[in-house]
Amino acid sequence: MLDPEEGLNWIDVGSGAGFPGLVLKIACPELNVTLVEAAEKKVTFLHHMIGSLSLTGISVIHDRLERLTGSTWEKRFDLLTSRALNPLLVLDKGKPLVLPGGKILFFQARPDRTVWEHRLEEYPGVLLERMAPVSLPFSDTPRTLVLLKVA
Repeated sequence: MLDPEEGLNWIDVGSGAGFPGLVLKIACPELNVTLVEAAEKKVTFLHHMIGSLSLTGISVIHDRLERLTGSTWEKRFDLLTSRALNPLLVLDKGKPLVLPGGKILFFQARPDRTVWEHRLEEYPGVLLERMAPVSLPFSDTPRTLVLLKVA
């Protein structure tokens, strides 16, 4: 679904224990991944996992999405992922981090194309590219990947 290529820069905001950012890095070692997490305890865990797995091309930022502003962060990433943050917060504060032509990937509980289409009316230049249902192992709870494209 994401078609990762070597050298792409991905950012995972609200990384928590590393899903999906750390898992994506393990699956696609050719990517450059930045994990952003506000909770110090989780940041410590992420650093521990990265060291234990001897991963390179991955960094952990102890901060909040709202504070990633300015030329250091703007238009820097090919993909932004978020699993647990409010989608409106991610669209407001995360969209500026994504390069034109880049993507934003949400992991949501239930699919609702109408809600997403309505939500995106307030975000010109962000298009709903794809919604894909997924099944989690050991769970009957439906989940959906929502992929947006930033023009």
